[in-house]
Amino acid sequence: MGMRRFCIFLTIAVAFSLKIWSKPQVSPNLEKAGSKFIYGGLQKGDSRAVIHKKLRENGFIQIYEEQQSGVIRCAVRWDGFRFELVSKLENDQLALCLIEGNKGWQDFHYHDVVAKEWESLRNRLVQLYGPQRNKSDFPELHSIPLNDLGGVVTDSWQLSDRLVVLSVRRYELKDCCTDQMLEFSCCTLLTKPNS
Repeated sequence: MGMRRFCIFLTIAVAFSLKIWSKPQVSPNLEKAGSKFIYGGLQKGDSRAVIHKKLRENGFIQIYEEQQSGVIRCAVRWDGFRFELVSKLENDQLALCLIEGNKGWQDFHYHDVVAKEWESLRNRLVQLYGPQRNKSDFPELHSIPLNDLGGVVTDSWQLSDRLVVLSVRRYELKDCCTDQMLEFSCCTLLTKPNS
């Protein structure tokens, strides 16, 4: 009887431990207005080496660099979604941070993924920066200009120390297998310091 109870207890303890350890790590929240940081401990002017160091120290994963485009990328996890943090460098100094949602080309991707990620980001932004902002509804896919870097801006906060912009993009990329141009869509969150 005692051994049976011990085995049941051990089974429950192991299952509980696996559940805790298997949870994906949640990334840090966005920075409040007036903070010296843009996001995740990064500051305007940080060098390439400092960005890599800070991202590792703050628990970010899947960090890699695209030297030709001057960006450092890593994974961000919020509300069950995986986003990508893009740290843009100019003259080897951090200029701005962009958080991109999942990119997809299928028709259903826009409503099933982009719309849900956009809503998650919007809710997070309103909770942090407040409801006072320039805003519009989630756009229809056909109303988004193709290959426009800004896409359609749905929300923007002009804060004392930063500009925060939530937008939805539509763009074309050539498929390497079929050699055809495919249309992709995603939502983006730009944080750019004022000075």
